[in-house]
Amino acid sequence: MAYELVEKLKQQYMKGCGKWYSTNWHYVESCIMKAYLDSYQHTGNEEEYQFVKDFVDTLVDENGHVEQIDSNYYSIDQIRMTTILFSLYKKEHNPKYKVVLDLIYKQLETYPRTKTGNFWHKTNYPNQIWMDGLYMGQPFYVQYIKEFETSKDYSDTFNQFRQTRQLLFDEKTQLYYHAYDESREMFWCNNETGLSPHVWARAVGWYAMALVDIMELLEDEDVNTNELKDLLKETIDGMLRYQHSSGMWYQVVELSGYKENYLESSGTAMFAYAILKAVRLGYLSDCYVKYGKLAFDGIIENYVTEENGEVLLGGICKSAGLGRHPELGIIRDGSYEYYTTGEPIVTNNGHGVAPFLMAYNEVKLLLNLEVVSTEAVK
Repeated sequence: MAYELVEKLKQQYMKGCGKWYSTNWHYVESCIMKAYLDSYQHTGNEEEYQFVKDFVDTLVDENGHVEQIDSNYYSIDQIRMTTILFSLYKKEHNPKYKVVLDLIYKQLETYPRTKTGNFWHKTNYPNQIWMDGLYMGQPFYVQYIKEFETSKDYSDTFNQFRQTRQLLFDEKTQLYYHAYDESREMFWCNNETGLSPHVWARAVGWYAMALVDIMELLEDEDVNTNELKDLLKETIDGMLRYQHSSGMWYQVVELSGYKENYLESSGTAMFAYAILKAVRLGYLSDCYVKYGKLAFDGIIENYVTEENGEVLLGGICKSAGLGRHPELGIIRDGSYEYYTTGEPIVTNNGHGVAPFLMAYNEVKLLLNLEVVSTEAVK
């Protein structure tokens, strides 16, 4: 019955535009589209492909212009949605998708970087590496080179992961901090290390998903991915030290069980996805399945409900960042109080639903579950 509710959520969520998500060129909507596109690629369900195509086509006109892309503004977040266009271009052969892909790739030539070679998070977050930036930018970077470049040099991506590990990983806790400021000027960073104060589950989740997705992209390329595989295993092993008995992870990982801390859905879903996909593709041994499955089932047990015929996923941190919010002007200091009580805990937000559905795709593949028919969940 529990998985039937997940299937029902998946069917309902496609019709939730305007209620649960918006028609925006945004990384959250990109992750939602990826969940359905992945499902389509595994099942051939044309309804899911059409949902993704229709969504993207409301944003990309016939000339390949996207009103919401500002090519003069550097934001690693706006790159994420562009990854969806690779599949659309391959299937449709419509040059408008290639126009957008080329535009974003061209921007990477002048994208500002830290001294270590990592992309800044955004123009208004100078000299900063945020963990989620690896997921927003690197899969696109790798896939563009793979699909369109004659010289397939992935060394820049490998270096950016390598430097992230060197700068943000804590050997003692075996965890990654949320962000790093090379300039040491931000009020939220440690003056000596440049690191933000805490480990945010979703930040590490973005990183883990980036690693497994990039390794999949590179499977048929002439490149050794053992370094990325080692990084993934180290990341997952570190996080497993903090996995709750329910299978979930706390919002602030290293302070699990502290007052006001809570078991958070989106970060947990990301780890379920990364673990289960990594096992399926052979990057982690089969013994890790139990941890990914426990995480996925823990979300269902704790946060999936049905009210008035509508399936709801709760326990999702709406957002979390550092510094002054560029639109709202809110000061985000990275304190424990900020992560636990400073941001709303919401329901059916795409930050949580997208990786939850991505993980569900992996659960079905690994366990050979039959897809519950649409008729069965109406």
